Amino acid sequence: MIKSCLREISLYHNLNYQQREVMMPFIINQSQCVGCGSCIGNCPNRAIIRKGAEVIITGMCSDCGICIRHCGLDAINTGKSRAVFDNRKQDRALKEKLLLTRNIVAMKFADKAPAGVPEEDGLNFWCHICGDIFEGHEAPIFFGAKNSVCGGSSALGLGTRSVNRDDVLAMIEVVTGDGGYFTTNDLFTKPRTLFPKFPKVYGGMVIASLARMKMPDIILMPVNGKQMCMLATAYAFETGEIITGNAGGGTCLATVTIPFLENRPVFSCGDHGGRMHMRLKDEESLACFPYRLVPGTVANLDRTVFAQDG
Repeated sequence: MIKSCLREISLYHNLNYQQREVMMPFIINQSQCVGCGSCIGNCPNRAIIRKGAEVIITGMCSDCGICIRHCGLDAINTGKSRAVFDNRKQDRALKEKLLLTRNIVAMKFADKAPAGVPEEDGLNFWCHICGDIFEGHEAPIFFGAKNSVCGGSSALGLGTRSVNRDDVLAMIEVVTGDGGYFTTNDLFTKPRTLFPKFPKVYGGMVIASLARMKMPDIILMPVNGKQMCMLATAYAFETGEIITGNAGGGTCLATVTIPFLENRPVFSCGDHGGRMHMRLKDEESLACFPYRLVPGTVANLDRTVFAQDG
């Protein structure tokens, strides 16, 4: 029975792979390729892999074309399809395939508010805005350091607003010691040292539902254990890449930094304040994806072992 089941799954995977193999955004001419691996090492999506003696471009390709610039043999040609970045289509697909019941947050970094996007007009928490969107708000808002109640704006690469010294000391007293997040202030900033640094200070970020934002930088969604497993399996399906998790620091730091700066998805349980402001349920954690990895991951949701569940 087990062998029969594994054989059926293997046939299913091979059939789907063969059908998609000629429909990539870019295709490697195997007669021209010598397998040097330059394209593999320079693909920002890690979408190019070795399969036996061949180097192939998988469905995780996002049309960036960087691989072409690193192939001196001109062995990489345009394929017959394009990655689907239509935000409304991806929003619908994620909700339908994962059975998501809440909105998906989309974020895009910018130096100033784009035309037609209102700026947050007071103080707020980044995580609270995300929670509003999870619960149904969709319209875009521009959020910057001047709007951030806490130090989360610094963790998001937005810098920090001017504050009163006594107010900062009072905040530190609240979040450290018994009943806080860390025993001492020395530990309060340590998690930031464990993550990559932003190359610049951004003016802010546009935050909206995915259905309302074209080509965001990253997306964030509440998921349960099975939904996270489905996403991770789809992401790994063609390339073997895994999704790692972060916990122990702020929700903003744990979710946004690596997807934006390293183009890798992550998951996180968040922290006490983040979970409260986002209004997460006990069974929910957060999945954060670079948007350029979404089309390939969504397409693979129909191809993994979870698709066998019907």
